Amino acid sequence: MPNSKSRLQNQLLPALFEKDRSEVTPRLVDLRKGAVLAEPYTALKYVYFPHDSLVSLVSVVSEGTSVEIAMVASEGLIGASALLHGESTPYRAVVQVPGGASRIEFKKLKRVFEEDVTLRHLILRYLHALMAQIAQSAVCNRFHTIDQRLARWVLSSRDRTRRDRFPYTQEFLAQMLGVDRPAVTIAAGLLKRASLIDYKRGTIAVIDVKGLEKVACECYSLLKREFQAIWRPSA
Repeated sequence: MPNSKSRLQNQLLPALFEKDRSEVTPRLVDLRKGAVLAEPYTALKYVYFPHDSLVSLVSVVSEGTSVEIAMVASEGLIGASALLHGESTPYRAVVQVPGGASRIEFKKLKRVFEEDVTLRHLILRYLHALMAQIAQSAVCNRFHTIDQRLARWVLSSRDRTRRDRFPYTQEFLAQMLGVDRPAVTIAAGLLKRASLIDYKRGTIAVIDVKGLEKVACECYSLLKREFQAIWRPSA
């Protein structure tokens, strides 16, 4: 396990070491922006516990169009759904904010997951929140405006990474939101003119958090509460 001087921040990973886990040794790795950690329905070799990095789970259709359906950061892990059944995930996992992560062999983690009730319950609680995020993304994409969705997306990125500046191009944002680039240009322009964000040269900077929260749809606060509930003691 990485020592205390490392940038370990993942909230699930310490649960692995409440008992002796000499057979499950995480390796600290750097995740590059744009790196693909998993492809749909392809057997996983590793699972990843992000620390200060941020990963998008992306649904891809046959003609290549994609839309983000969930984010994963220090509250979770990449490959969680594969622990339930099979050895694969139905989504592509793409690094959107570079940083550190701990990598563990999938088969070793699956064995511990099946043996340890405490760890299994914690990961299942995370999976419940992840499924809620995926379901809410479908609602959000159908009923909310692009500027509302963009505000939610920027705020969620900020919450997960504790950063105020992100290397997001308009093309990247269009892919994540499942819209065309001109629509993102208009939405980003609205937020910039309202002095909520600054946007230039492929970088978005958060200026007014409270103002963004007023613009964002209710999905933002709903999902924030859902993930906070992972760590709330069970009744």
